[in-house]
Amino acid sequence: MISNVLGDDFPYFATPGGHEFRPFGVHDDTKWDQYQRTLQDRLNKIPGVKCIGDLGIKSSCTYKGLFFTLSSPGLKGSGHGAFIENQLNNNDHIWRICTWERTADLMQVGIKGDFDNWEVYENCKDGGAIIATGHAHSYSRTKTLTDIENQIVDTEWSEPNNLRVKEGATFVFVSAIGGESINSQTRCLPTTYPYGCNEEWASIYTASQDATSGALFCTFNVDGQPNKAYCYFKNIDGRIIDEFTVTSFVGTSSDNTSLADVDMSGMDLTGKDFSNRLITHTNLSNSILIGADLSNVVFVGTTLTG
Repeated sequence: MISNVLGDDFPYFATPGGHEFRPFGVHDDTKWDQYQRTLQDRLNKIPGVKCIGDLGIKSSCTYKGLFFTLSSPGLKGSGHGAFIENQLNNNDHIWRICTWERTADLMQVGIKGDFDNWEVYENCKDGGAIIATGHAHSYSRTKTLTDIENQIVDTEWSEPNNLRVKEGATFVFVSAIGGESINSQTRCLPTTYPYGCNEEWASIYTASQDATSGALFCTFNVDGQPNKAYCYFKNIDGRIIDEFTVTSFVGTSSDNTSLADVDMSGMDLTGKDFSNRLITHTNLSNSILIGADLSNVVFVGTTLTG
């Protein structure tokens, strides 16, 4: 269906869920092996895609300035936390996304929390990566969190629809109502905002909110700003259920060789490579630039001091 609607060269990155390993009620890799080959064949057709590792199980990919880790903690393999940490270390991408299927009980709002590997959550957060999960047959999104295991909201960036990612802070979303059954909200009641628990949830959309199937869409490089993104969840009835902005305070690298109209104030840019770039109307005030390579940089209308 994806190929019929979007074409066989549409970039499609995926991680497996439980049904790919248990199609007949027992653990069986056969079905996932078939999916994996199909996904790899598809990615091989797309210029600019670079992937390493066991695709979808313990892998990472880059495409048009986006960096993904695609892993399967709780389903297949081991050492996922260390792999994620290694991939995010020394990573200059502005946008980093960790994705896997399983959800921790406290990182979903229904009955499908059967995963307790906090290491992968925290390593993604510490690496400044957005965390994308599924499994729970619902949609939910947190505010910006500085401690995921204990669901602590970022006190400096607590608005529900204005999020940030940086080393040590990110948000988590569950998008798992793509066409199967939809579960009810059983945690963090009430069913309307502001929700319960630690008030970590910014948006919840389940059978308790009369949900229909839908998906989350994100546009990066909004208004020409490499570190800004706009996201929205839209259901099959055409209704936008959730919308929010994200500001990234990590990385300096995208597929562009220039930076324009970017707010990088207060960022730690130690050792970053800006060489041979055109930097226009960018705010670098109060940024730490120790050891940064500024050779052959052309500055136009850029603020360098606070």
